[in-house]
Amino acid sequence: MCGIFCSISEKSSDDVASELHGTLKTLLHNRGPDVQHTLAIDNLLLAGNVLWQQGATPQQQPIVNEHLVLLFNGDLYNLEAEKEATQSDSTWLMEQLIKCHTEDELLSLFRRLEGPYCLMLYNSLEKVLYFCRDALGRNSLIIEREESQSIRLLSTSCHLQQTAAMELPPLGLYKLQLDALQSCVLHPWQELNEEKTQQLQQLDVAMGWRTNVACPIAPEWLSSTSSSTVSSSYDLYALVAAAADLQQQQLYEHLLSLEPLQRTLQEFAARLQQSVAQRVQQTAPVCGSCIHRDKCCEHAKICVLFSGGIDCSILALLADRFVPPNEPIELINVAFERVATAAATSAGDELLWQVPDRQTAEQSHRELQRLCPHRQWQLLEVNVSREELQQQLKCHIHRLIYPLQTVLDECLGSAFWFAANAKANGDQSHARVALLGSGADELFGGYTRHRNAHRRGGNEALQLELERDWQRIPARNLARDDRVIADCGKTARAPFIEERVAQFVRSLTPQQRCCYTLPEGVGDKLLLRLYGYSLGLRDAVLLKKRAIQFGSRIADKRQQANQISEYLRLDKLQI
Repeated sequence: MCGIFCSISEKSSDDVASELHGTLKTLLHNRGPDVQHTLAIDNLLLAGNVLWQQGATPQQQPIVNEHLVLLFNGDLYNLEAEKEATQSDSTWLMEQLIKCHTEDELLSLFRRLEGPYCLMLYNSLEKVLYFCRDALGRNSLIIEREESQSIRLLSTSCHLQQTAAMELPPLGLYKLQLDALQSCVLHPWQELNEEKTQQLQQLDVAMGWRTNVACPIAPEWLSSTSSSTVSSSYDLYALVAAAADLQQQQLYEHLLSLEPLQRTLQEFAARLQQSVAQRVQQTAPVCGSCIHRDKCCEHAKICVLFSGGIDCSILALLADRFVPPNEPIELINVAFERVATAAATSAGDELLWQVPDRQTAEQSHRELQRLCPHRQWQLLEVNVSREELQQQLKCHIHRLIYPLQTVLDECLGSAFWFAANAKANGDQSHARVALLGSGADELFGGYTRHRNAHRRGGNEALQLELERDWQRIPARNLARDDRVIADCGKTARAPFIEERVAQFVRSLTPQQRCCYTLPEGVGDKLLLRLYGYSLGLRDAVLLKKRAIQFGSRIADKRQQANQISEYLRLDKLQI
């Protein structure tokens, strides 16, 4: 993970250097503590802060090759036949960019890139800046415009007065001519629907320019058809109805014995396992604590943000297959101090932290120990007092959540930051990669609103709800989660939100993914629960969906999720 920064000004590059002020430097350095470099060219100021994850050694950024300058933040996958394992993604990408002599060749390159990333590419001959976030918006890139007309693109920011700011909509590849900042060109990933058109209009208003939409890039994986050879013709509702007299465990075993389900799960398993393998193997050989030490690092390189639910338990089991057997895997669970009652006070302080997610994490931790007894599972139980929560929100976390402002953003952003920062009973997390279960609910129908949509209008209404959730997932969570986790020197990786995994699951009908005639904790995400059961999980497959803000007890149920947070209000924020 990296912290990248670009400032475009009508002033000279010497004058613009002051825009990278102390607080912002610190935030960017937190994201990329291993190598830092700054470059002033024309009327641009570019800065790269690198967290070493790929390649034999850290690669300094920006990367310059004649008239091209590249800032890259992210990971590229499914390039095994093209890229050496000892080469960093940013170095490989620059080599490919050099070969692009026309814009069509550039678009062709972007058409085949897969993985979470954002980038900026400057062509000093043509005075053109290209920038983008990947089509799923997994990495953060904020765009800002000051009244002085300067424009900034940066991984993370903090509030400045008289600044319009928003998360850059991940709509495609943007092209900006530096001598004509009143207009922009967009090559969209795919044809813009109504919601994406609205996002583009909001960007135009905030930036004071007009965007002209050009030909789409159209990556193959974004098509509605799957590349799978599996022909799935089952209906979970019919299969469940035919086995209505079976108990739950018997039902799972019966469903797993059916050939159509077996074929589907085999295909899904192959894709998810590859996604997990790439995300745990593509990391530096040392942790952050040992990077400057001449010794073998025996600390954990991988952690799982761990509520104990089905999503993260599956990821932990799969990570065990690909992490070296002598390395521990961290399971990080966060709990926020419960409001003390008379019963809790008499029972002692320990009860203050026995929130729902703590209990399920401990339960699922025992399951992992049973299934993988030779792995050293390090359960880090992070306890956060209300005083510490308020202090960190006021002094630091609010900057990472910016430019978002809601109570929900406050709760989720704080929970992920304390988990990624992970200080537990004197232990400190060493991992540089954090696996998240993000995307599983959107793909497999895990939210209550999915069940309600099915109740209102059957599979057609459910399909619309699933598609709506999938289309808005970049704006809802991903960039914010990237900012707060990367601030702790970790790269957030979400194996479910992977091009080939998502393409396959979305090619299945709703009735092939979930079954709401079964109760909560059974029928929602049924296909995923069946996969977890096939891996040996028994307790985790029966847990109901529980949002982290309630499972960790950070949320105040008296507040509305979409209210403006008092800690995040722009009129109160200070640098």
